[in-house]
This record gives sequence, C-alpha cells and structure tokens, in this order.
Amino acid sequence: MSAVTTPLTLTDTTALHPMMEVVTGRLRRKVIVIANGKGGVGKSSLAAALAEVLTQIGRNVLLVEMDPQGNNGEDLGFIGSDLYDRGEGQARAILDLSGFKPTGEARPGLWVVPGGEALEEITEELYTQRRAARNSGDDAWMYMYASAIAQVEDLYDQIILDVAPGSLVLQTQAMVAGDMILVPCRSDDSSRKGLRTVARRYLEARPYNPSLTLLGIVLFGVNTSGTRVQKNIRDLLEADVRGAAPVFETVIRYVESAAVACRGLGKVPHEVAEEEGIEASVITSAKRLAGDYRALATELLTRIAGLIRADES
Repeated sequence: MSAVTTPLTLTDTTALHPMMEVVTGRLRRKVIVIANGKGGVGKSSLAAALAEVLTQIGRNVLLVEMDPQGNNGEDLGFIGSDLYDRGEGQARAILDLSGFKPTGEARPGLWVVPGGEALEEITEELYTQRRAARNSGDDAWMYMYASAIAQVEDLYDQIILDVAPGSLVLQTQAMVAGDMILVPCRSDDSSRKGLRTVARRYLEARPYNPSLTLLGIVLFGVNTSGTRVQKNIRDLLEADVRGAAPVFETVIRYVESAAVACRGLGKVPHEVAEEEGIEASVITSAKRLAGDYRALATELLTRIAGLIRADES
C-alpha cells in the first residue's frame, strides 16, 4: 500500500501584491539591516548596542532579530524573561501576514521582536514559497517581512533587523523590507567572504527594492592603534564591494574582557561601565567600547541624514 501524503499548505501571499508596488515606489530611511554572510563578526552585539544607544538620544527603536540563535536576548539580558518567546511571535506575524507585535521593552524605548528556534518555521515556509514561485512566477512571497514592518513602522523612529548569517531567504526578506544595509566585518578572509555574499544579495534584492542602499561597512573587533594596518584593511574591504559602500571611520575595538562582561551580564557596554563590583580595568575598557558605539551612532545618523537630503533633492 502506498503512503498517503498530505499536500503542503502555503501561506496565501495574494494579499501582498499591493506591497510590491509600495516597496518599489517608496523612499524611506528608517529600516537598517545588519548582516554579514558569516557569523562571529559582531553582528548581534552591534545590533543590540546600536539600538540601545539610539534610545539614549530619544529614538523609539524596534529591534527584530531574524536569527534562530536568539543572541539579542543574551546581549540585552532578557533570556528567561517574559520578553523571550523563542521567536514564536515573529513566526505568527510572518505566517499570518500580520504586523509585528513586540514582546515588550528590553530598555525604555527599545522594543524587541525576539529570534529563536521558532524561526525555523519561517525559513521552511520561505524556502517552499521560493520553490513554488519558480513555477508560478509570483514573487509576492518576497514581501512577507516588508508587510509585517509596514503595518507598524509609524510607531518607531528606527527599525533594526539583525539577520542570520547563513540564511539566504531571511537575508533576502530583510533586504526587500529594509532601507539601508550595515555590514559589520572583521579583517579575516572568511569575514570578507561574508561581506561579498552580502554585496551579491544586495544586488539580487535591488530589483524588488530599488531604494535599498549599502550604508557602509563597520570594522569590528580591531586593534585601534594600528593606523596603517587599518588603512590597508579599509582598502581591501572597499575593494571587496567595488566601492559600492564606504567603510565607517569609527571602528569597534577588540576588548575581550569587556565583551565577556557584556554577554555575561546581559548588558551593553555603557551599562557595564556603570556596574558596581566590576574590575576597574574592565570598566575602563567598557567605557572605551561604549564610546565607540556612540561615535558610530553619530556617524550613522549623519550618513542617513545625507541620504535623506539626496532623496529630497
């Protein structure tokens, strides 16, 4: 007797057809995609710290972790709390074509849509939608995240998407939904290969989101004293993307003691710098690291303001 198989039911994306026109016709500089094709380059640490710094200057921020690892929960210290739902809320929003509903505020003004293992349901759906689209020619599925964001975007000043490094479909969704791509990168060959992967996916996403911009590359985890070495690395990184994205002047220094303290305490650098009972050397390192993130936020907002001026001219 042959086995009985149940046909796979896909989310009906017909309702997303108007979103295709919205995205291709918009000019909006709100959604920052943080991505690299390789893990371990500081992506989640950058997303959490940058989001928190933006709240310190009065921005209302939504942080969406598009990653099954759930590292934002560790960086911001909400694993095990009511804020951490293993990504179940995110999965419901995407599969139901509804707007994102944050689980709450990880910090005042910093609203979170956590990642976690439940995102596997999303990736399974997206890969199946991708295969089905090859036969139907209907690319509406590519706007599932764009729709979830569009339904809530007016509630926030900035939206940050922290995207899994190894997922083609999640990176594609983020780039179609986003406005600007920020790429953290170390100086090793694997990180640079990951950078080139992002650049390639950026070009693939542009036909679906013409206003998408490569905002820049953030050199992460480097020795701040090696000026000549830094210049050589910058030249290599800009060559990797053929000049399509500049390297930010601000670098995020490598301070292992501060990084370990941040992850262990579930706090971002400026919070660790104010923590009692921490070794003086760790506090000093955390203060310097916090200064890097503040300087990066200033440079980032200046660059975004330039894009907005260019859009309006």
